[in-house]
Amino acid sequence: MCTDERIHSLDDTMHLHVGYYEHGCDYEGVFFKSLETGRWLLFFDQKSYGITLLKSYEEYDHLGLFVVEYSIEDDQIEEKGHQLFECFLKENGIVD
Repeated sequence: MCTDERIHSLDDTMHLHVGYYEHGCDYEGVFFKSLETGRWLLFFDQKSYGITLLKSYEEYDHLGLFVVEYSIEDDQIEEKGHQLFECFLKENGIVD
């Protein structure tokens, strides 16, 4: 399935804002649940932070970069979402 199809089937009532606020940092991302796959998709707007990422990602209007799709149970998204967002930041050299 192409990413564009997933973007058009996001459940905007099922989303989670995640953040990293340690060591004076203030980075935020957002997970949206796909209506089509039931998976959680992470988006990050690097332009608002003026940073360049180590990896390349597809960019979407009003959402930022589509980072990755995760299979996470709804009752675990808050805890795991924050952990996965921190891993994404570390993988891209944004935080240590």
